[in-house]
Amino acid sequence: MQFLASPREIESTLTRLLHKCEQLRWAVAWASHAAPLFPLLKRYERKIQQLTIGIHFYQTHPDFIEAFLNHESVRFVMHPDGVFHPKLYLFESEGGQWDCVTGSPNFTHGAFTGNVEVAVHFSHFDVEASATHEKIESTLDSYSSKAKKLTNADLDAYRSIWMRQQRRLNPLSGSYEPPKKSKKPTKSPLDVPLFVARWPEYYQSVKEDTKHTIEGRLAVLEKASGLLSTHEHFNELSDGERKGIAGFGNTEELDWLWFGSMKGAGYFKQAINQNSKEISDALDEIPLTGEVTRTHFERYVGIFQTAFRNPATATASRLLAFKRPDYFVCLDSKNRRKLCKEFEISQNVELNDYWERVVERITDSNWWNSPKPAKSLEQRIWKCRAAFLDVRFYEPD
Repeated sequence: MQFLASPREIESTLTRLLHKCEQLRWAVAWASHAAPLFPLLKRYERKIQQLTIGIHFYQTHPDFIEAFLNHESVRFVMHPDGVFHPKLYLFESEGGQWDCVTGSPNFTHGAFTGNVEVAVHFSHFDVEASATHEKIESTLDSYSSKAKKLTNADLDAYRSIWMRQQRRLNPLSGSYEPPKKSKKPTKSPLDVPLFVARWPEYYQSVKEDTKHTIEGRLAVLEKASGLLSTHEHFNELSDGERKGIAGFGNTEELDWLWFGSMKGAGYFKQAINQNSKEISDALDEIPLTGEVTRTHFERYVGIFQTAFRNPATATASRLLAFKRPDYFVCLDSKNRRKLCKEFEISQNVELNDYWERVVERITDSNWWNSPKPAKSLEQRIWKCRAAFLDVRFYEPD
C-alpha cells in the first residue's frame, strides 16, 4: 500500500497504471475533458470496461460527456439519492493482477493542478487482496446499476443547464469570470473587506463622503428615479432631464455630474441629444422594481451597443446606475482604479464583462444582502447602495 500525498504523485500513479492495465473500471463524482489524463483515457478507451460518472451540481463538463456519449461502457448517474461522490479507480490485468487508487481527486483539471488532494494506492499484493477486490467490484457494479447512457438530446439539455449553472458556480469559487477567461484569484472572498462588510460598516463608509454631500447625491438619484417611474420610456423625458440622467447636463438645483460625468463621451452625448430610440429601448429591458437578472442585463447590452459608435462600460453603466442604483455602479475613470483593485480585476472591464466582474461581486457582498434598515437616511442609501460605491472609490483630479 502506498500513500499518495500530492496531485503530482496521484497523476503519475494513474498514468503508469493506465499504460499497464488490460482494462479499467472507474467511478468518479465529476469529470472534465480538461483533466490532464483525459487524452490518455481517450487513447485507451478500448480498455474501459466500466466508467460511471456523476453529474451532481453540474460539475461534470458536457464536453467530457460528448467524448464518451457513444461508448457502451460509460454511464452517468443522473438523479442520485444524495450526492454521488466516489473517487474509485480500479485497474485490472491478466492473471488476477489489479491495482486500485482511491481518495479525494475527481477526474478534473483542478484535482491534478491546483487542488490539495490525497489518495491511497493498493493492489493484489496487499493483505486480504481477494476479498477487497470482490468488494470493490461489487461496489462498482452497484454504482453502474444506478447510472444510464445518455442520448444526444440528454446532452443538449444538460449542456444548456450546465452553462446557466456556471454563472452561479463561478462566484462561489471566488473567480466571477467565464470559464474561458478565468484566472485564479489571489484572495478568497473572505479576505476582501468589501465582501464581508456588514451594512452598518458599509453605511458609515459611504455616509462620510468628503467630496460631495450625501443629501446632494441622494437628491440626484431620487430625482432620476422619480422621472423614470413617471414616464414609461426614457425618450419621453425632456431634453434637460435626459441629459441630466445621462451625466452631462446640470442645473442649479442638482449636480447631475455626480456618479459619473459623461461630459467627454461625444458619441454618447450625440445619441442622447438626438433622443436615441435604441438607448430608450435598451433601458426598457431593465425593470424598475424587483430582481434584475443577467438576462435583463444582456438584453440591455445587446440593444445599447447598436445605439451609437464606441459604446463603453462607463456610459452604459451610468444609465444602469440611475435606473437601478441598488444593482449597478457607474464604472468610470474616477473610480475605476480603486474599485478594480478592491475587486481584484483588470481595469479593462468591457461592457460584456461588467455583469460577471462587477455586478456579481456586488450582489454577493454581505452589505448588499442586508435587510432594509429602519432609519430613514439609511433606507434611502440602502435603496441606492450599489451606486454609492462611487463614494468609496471616487478619486478627484
